[in-house]
Amino acid sequence: MRPISLALSILKNRVGAVPRPSWCTYLVTYRCNARCKMCDSWRMKPGDELTIPDVRTVFGKIGTLDIVRLSGGEPFLRLDMLDIAETILEVSRPSVIHITTNGSFPDRVEEFAKRFSKSSRLRFMVSFDGQKEEHDANRGQEVLYDYAVETCKRLVALRDKKGIEVSANHTVISGQSLDDNDGLRRDLGALGIEVHSVLAYSDSAMYGAKRRGTRAEDLIIAGGYPLHPKLKESDVLGFIDRELERVKEFRSPALRWGKRYYLRGLKQRLQGAENPRPNPRCVELRSHIRLLPDGSVPVCQFNTERVGNLLKQSFDEVWYQSAETKKSREWVDRCVGCWAECEVMPNAIFTGDLLMG
Repeated sequence: MRPISLALSILKNRVGAVPRPSWCTYLVTYRCNARCKMCDSWRMKPGDELTIPDVRTVFGKIGTLDIVRLSGGEPFLRLDMLDIAETILEVSRPSVIHITTNGSFPDRVEEFAKRFSKSSRLRFMVSFDGQKEEHDANRGQEVLYDYAVETCKRLVALRDKKGIEVSANHTVISGQSLDDNDGLRRDLGALGIEVHSVLAYSDSAMYGAKRRGTRAEDLIIAGGYPLHPKLKESDVLGFIDRELERVKEFRSPALRWGKRYYLRGLKQRLQGAENPRPNPRCVELRSHIRLLPDGSVPVCQFNTERVGNLLKQSFDEVWYQSAETKKSREWVDRCVGCWAECEVMPNAIFTGDLLMG
């Protein structure tokens, strides 16, 4: 990250001002070949998607960014993923381009990693729901465990040569999924891949067909964490304790620091702490901007009301002048705070709370 711009963002966020975004999460498509039971992305009509000229226009309006996360749906269903990433690299010059994939297209992912012009900036995260039986039962026949492992192997083969980073995300969706965690770590650890684990929420606001475009305020619980109904709080508390012990195994000191921060907050919320800590100020619609496939800007993961569209409007109109955006920022400021990791880490970084926590 750029130290001066980071310092300015921290200062503005702490006093409630509005910096330009530094972190962008871009859903390149809603389309997905998985049939995950905790996600309705595959049930939703795909709608419009930004073309490459559109990507250039939208990211040109946003300007320089530190981190861009490309997700979906399944991003590699877009056959122009390489062009999307290269365009963003050229226009917004991010230090990191992070791509989350279900790993069902090993050939496409490998070709992308080989051809991308700044491969050392790439961070791949391959998604798993457990070991083979549980993963395949949840994701369906097009997104098999074996495909995801093969994608991991292909990326690992390029890791040293290309300088890319490869990790796995384990979404813990059930008791069996929880039991699979040690085996998944063992399987992927043999490839030198670190496993990040997250506990599935009770529902999805961004990917829930009935919640799309709404405020899912029932999923934001003060001092709490609404677990998926197949998970038991008594089981996951022990799991979080084990995760905290494993933090020291991560190779990166920065990752160890960030994971410890997140897990401490998660444990307090699972225990129902009245005033859980850490609890950073939210930077949605400030340092963190989200983009939907058509260029629309939603408020956050749990409030998918749209404040504008950067393909159709100027950046200043959407970010600074819009009455809807100002109203939504007031909502963000009143929010009791979620603990979804994809929200927590931008908040922790761009408020400076990570440095003090």
